[in-house]
Amino acid sequence: MKNNVTPLLLAIAVYLVFSKPLPAQTPLAGEDVFELEYASNPIISPDGNWVLYNHVVANKDADQFDKHLVCYDSDTGVSKVILKKHELTSAPTWSPDSSEFAVAAKRGKQDLILLVKPGRATTFRSISVNVSAKNLAYRPDGEVVIFNGFVAREQRRLVAEPDESKSGQWAPAVIEIERDIYRRDGQGYLPHGNHQLFLLHTGSHLTETLTDSTFDHKGPFSWRNHHEVLFSGQLYDDWEHTPRNSRIYSFDIKAKQSEVVIDIDGPVSFPQSLFNGNEIYFIGYKDLKHSYQQSDLFIYSSVSKDIRNVTKHFDRDITGISTLKSGQTYIRYDERGIGKIGLYDPPSDNLREGLANNVGGVSIGRPYQGGGFTVSNEGVLVFPQAALDRPSEIAIATVTDTKIITDVTSEFVQNHNIGKVKRFEFKSSFDDRPIDGWVVLPPNFSRETGKTYPLVLEIHGGPFANYGSRFAMEPQLYAAAGYVVIYTNPRGSTSYGEEFAQLIDKDYPQQGDFEDLMSAVDHALENYAVDENRLYVTGGSGGGILTAWLVTKTDRFRAALSQKPVINWETLAYTSDGYLYFSQYWFDGAPTVVPDEYRRRSPLSYADKVKTPTMLMTGEQDWRTPITEAEQFYHALKINKVDTMLIRVPESSHAIAARPSRIWMKLNYLTAWFERYK
Repeated sequence: MKNNVTPLLLAIAVYLVFSKPLPAQTPLAGEDVFELEYASNPIISPDGNWVLYNHVVANKDADQFDKHLVCYDSDTGVSKVILKKHELTSAPTWSPDSSEFAVAAKRGKQDLILLVKPGRATTFRSISVNVSAKNLAYRPDGEVVIFNGFVAREQRRLVAEPDESKSGQWAPAVIEIERDIYRRDGQGYLPHGNHQLFLLHTGSHLTETLTDSTFDHKGPFSWRNHHEVLFSGQLYDDWEHTPRNSRIYSFDIKAKQSEVVIDIDGPVSFPQSLFNGNEIYFIGYKDLKHSYQQSDLFIYSSVSKDIRNVTKHFDRDITGISTLKSGQTYIRYDERGIGKIGLYDPPSDNLREGLANNVGGVSIGRPYQGGGFTVSNEGVLVFPQAALDRPSEIAIATVTDTKIITDVTSEFVQNHNIGKVKRFEFKSSFDDRPIDGWVVLPPNFSRETGKTYPLVLEIHGGPFANYGSRFAMEPQLYAAAGYVVIYTNPRGSTSYGEEFAQLIDKDYPQQGDFEDLMSAVDHALENYAVDENRLYVTGGSGGGILTAWLVTKTDRFRAALSQKPVINWETLAYTSDGYLYFSQYWFDGAPTVVPDEYRRRSPLSYADKVKTPTMLMTGEQDWRTPITEAEQFYHALKINKVDTMLIRVPESSHAIAARPSRIWMKLNYLTAWFERYK
C-alpha cells in the first residue's frame, strides 16, 4: 500500500507545482525603479572558499540604492547578509590566510575598522580610528593593515574669520579660494587637508600615523616586502597642472618616507609586486597629449631598471589587473561593448583573451562599461556578469566552467516584460566604417501588423566610453513607453582600439560624429518599423553635446532632450572642475590661444540653425558640465524663438540618475516633452 501511495502523492505534487499560474508580466513603468536589485563588487578570498559582494537594492523610503554586504560560502552555496548594523564606508579586504577580512565602517559619528570572520554575521573585533579608512591592505603575514584616510587642516586665511561670524552673531565669514583644485563634481567644494597613511596592528589593535604631508597618499596599496608598500600618486609641486602625470612610489614604513620607483611620463596605476620579488606590474601609458590613449600592462625590473610594455600589440584599453604569486596577471578590458578578462603569462609572453566574458552590468541607468573582478590564489575569478535581459549577477569562473552564484534579479525579471535587445552593425555614411549598435524593442513589438513606432536615439557620454550588451533601466523604460530605442558606439568610443577612439582627437564634435549617429537612425528606419516622422534624440554629458550638435545640423528630429551638455567650450574651459585638463588634452591651448577651435566645436556657435524643440536638463551642483552651459543654449534658443525648456535638477551633480527617483523623473520629462511634439 505504501509503495502505491507514494507515486500518486508525488504525481499530485508535481501537477500542483507546474499547474500553478506564473506571475503576470507587466511592461516596465517609472515606479519600477524602486524594484531594482543587482549584485556588484565581488571579492573572493585568497583560498577561494568565500566571496563577499554587494547586494544593491533600491530603497523607496530613502530614495537611494542601499548596499548590503553578503558573504557567500562556496562549500555550501549559501549566502548571508552580514554587518547589518554598520554603515560600511570602504570595500572589504581579505587577510592573506582567508581567516578574516577587514572593512571600514561608521557607527554614529565614530569611524571604525571591523575585523570579521567569514561565515559570521557580526564582527569579532571593532577598532576605533580617527579617520574614515580607505584602501585597506593586509601585509602578507597578516600582522598589519595599511590604509589611507583624510586628515583636515585649518585653512591659512588671508583675513582671519571674525569670532562673531563663527558664533553666528554676524554674517558668515567670506569663503577664501586660493587652491588650483578647490571643487570636484560629486564632492562639491573640497575641505582643506590631505589623505595620509596609517597602519593598524591587528594583534594589539593599535593604529600608527605614518605621514603628515601636504600631498595625498592614496591606495590601492601593494606590499613589496615587510616594510615597503607601493602606490601611485602625485607627490610633487604643481601636480594640479599635470593631470596625466602620476608616478609609482614605494613607502618605507620604518623610515616613514616615500621615493619614486617608476615614472614613465604619464598616468600609472594599480602597482602590484611579487612579495620580496624583483618585479612590479602596473598599467599606464606615456602621455603624448592625445585626447585619448589606451593603458597597457607594464613590468618593471628592480634589478635591471628595465620597463617592458608587454601588451603593446594588444589593441585594447586595460582597466584593471590582478597578479598572482606566479607572475601570471589577469587583465580587464572591453571588446566591442563587451567586458572581458584575459590572462598574461610572463614565461611564455602569451596573452590569453576572453577568459571570462560579459563582465559588467553595474551601470544600472544606462548600458555603460564597468565592473571589476578579483581572483583567488588558484586563479578562480569572480565578477559581476552582465546580460541584456537582467541586471548584473555575480559569476565564478574557472578554466573549465562559469557559473552564477547569486539570484537577486529573477523576481524583477519574472514580474516585468523586459524589452528585447538586439545587437546590429551598420556602416557610417561618413567613411563606411562598420559601427556597432543595439536596439531595444517595445513589448509586443511586431513588424507584421504594419504598425510603426517612434524612435529614440540615445547617445552615450564620455565621449571616450562605450555602450554595450548590458541591461539598462533608462532605455528599457523608453521602450516600455512605446519607443524603439537605439544606442550605438560612434567614432571616439572605447573598446574598438586606439585608432578608432582617436578619430575625434582634438576634433570633437565633428561631422563624423553627426554622420555616424544619423546612419544609425537610417538603419533603424530600414529595419525596425520606425516612423520617419517621429524621430527623437537624447543623451547625457558627451551625449548631451552630441544631441545639441545634431539639432544644429538637421531638423529630422521632432524633439530633443540634451542632458548636462557642453554648449560653449570657451566657458566650459573656465568653469568646469576639469579646467586644467581640457585645454591641454582636448584643445591645443586655452581659449585665448586657439579661440577659433573652441567656437568651431561649440553648438552655441550654430544656435541660429536650430529648429528642433530642445529641452535642456542639468544638475544644479554639476561641476563637470556646469548648469551655465545649458542656460546659454536655453537663452540662445529663446532669442531665436525655438521651443525650449530648462530643467534644473536640485541637489544633483553630474550623476543625475544616482538616486532611483531621478531615473523615473528623466523618463517622465522625456516622454512628456516628446509627446508634446508627436
